[in-house]
Amino acid sequence: MADGRPSDRLAEIPEIADLDALIERDDRDEHGGTGFGGFGLNLSFRTRLTIGLVAAALIPLAGFGAILLILQPPAQSATIGRLLLFVLVVAAMLAILLAYLLAADLTAPLRAIAAAVERTSAGDLSTPIVVAGEDELARLADSHNRLAADLERRNRELGRILEAIESGSPRDSQDFIAGRAAHDAQTAFGMIDAYVLMVDPREIAIEERIPGESLPVRAVLHLAGEEIGLLVGHLPATRLWERADQDLLELFASEVAVAIRNAQLFATVEAQNSQLLELDAAKDDFLRGVSHNLQTPLTSIRAYADQLVRDRPDRRLGIIAEQTDRLSRMVRQLLTVTRLESGALKPRGEVVALAHPVRRAWEALAVDDVSFTVADHSAGWLAVADVDQLDQVLWALLDNALKYGERSPITIEIHPLPEQGRLRLTISDLGQGVAEMDRNRLFRRFERGVERTADDGSGLGLYVSRELCRAMDGDLVLEPQVAGRGAAFSIFLPGEPPEDV
Repeated sequence: MADGRPSDRLAEIPEIADLDALIERDDRDEHGGTGFGGFGLNLSFRTRLTIGLVAAALIPLAGFGAILLILQPPAQSATIGRLLLFVLVVAAMLAILLAYLLAADLTAPLRAIAAAVERTSAGDLSTPIVVAGEDELARLADSHNRLAADLERRNRELGRILEAIESGSPRDSQDFIAGRAAHDAQTAFGMIDAYVLMVDPREIAIEERIPGESLPVRAVLHLAGEEIGLLVGHLPATRLWERADQDLLELFASEVAVAIRNAQLFATVEAQNSQLLELDAAKDDFLRGVSHNLQTPLTSIRAYADQLVRDRPDRRLGIIAEQTDRLSRMVRQLLTVTRLESGALKPRGEVVALAHPVRRAWEALAVDDVSFTVADHSAGWLAVADVDQLDQVLWALLDNALKYGERSPITIEIHPLPEQGRLRLTISDLGQGVAEMDRNRLFRRFERGVERTADDGSGLGLYVSRELCRAMDGDLVLEPQVAGRGAAFSIFLPGEPPEDV
């Protein structure tokens, strides 16, 4: 036994060794390399067929004439040569004509098949190829017609599958989706019956195919490697069921599995949302009740603390009063939140010069060791706002500037925006500012900076302040960070120009 590889042994055979060379030469001939007969001609199949038929007709005749001339005596050669030349010319003309007609007749089915393939590639599957006879071309045409019919049928099935998928909704129940999927499968694939079973597919035995009986089909509902159900049905006994049909059924089954899982997830989310809404409503009721119940004892504690301070001054009583005020403000914020969410908060529009409530809020903070500046450039413009709500917003922003600005100087700037018909009031400090990661979180309920703790507040101040500003047809925004400046918050409120304007 030789030790060489099979390819080496095959190369020892002359016919197989020259196979690659023959294929390469045929490729060159096909693409116009050396061409027909080695003359570099790039001829069509019809032309080559015509030439071949003419050559097959003339070459034997020419050979016979040449032999006849050789065998005849020299005296008769001239006469016979002219006669043979005439016969050869007439035979050539007839051969060319008949070869052309025969080549046209032979290539007509090929042209019909090529045109049908082009129509099929363009999406027209309804025009069959008609080729008479029972030869290879007729069988090729029949194969193409069957392929086109199968493609058209599968396109219809795929269209029905897509319509069934588009008509689904995640709000549908699992049982409804299973029942509708069975009906859609029966309609799309022409089944006698179809069922979607939400069981382990291994529990359902595979039916045996019996000739003459209905054809059983099945497809597993796969989802992320998990088998969640089974689609089973029966087809008419005369129906052909090929691998492409099974692939379509499995594709439909996988989409049904996705729809069922989406419905399950949607139902879970809906239940969770309902539970969250109930918890949120219970939380609001709790906050509303706690806020109202805390107001009375806090008011009493503050009143008795003030009375004791007047009778006998004590720093500890001052701390009690300060913490009572802090609790009162937190309770007030909670009450404001509940009123905002219930829609009970209705601001009263009053005309006010912004510099006055700003100074009043600063005085309420009773801070003497921090620089405070008001730059009023309102030029006679007045704000339209609810004074009580504006006081709450200003107090919260100034308190934040003191707390997080590290008791750095605080600046208030008031500017009119005539083109918008509004006033802008900006409160800024020289602290560290707001971290980039906190900028999108500050105005949410119960949100504080990442580095802040629960001791820094309830996380409602900025949320309540912005909602109050928006209730007054204004807004509250955090200005972009600027080098050399800490946090800067701007209040936008509707404004009225001075009378001379």
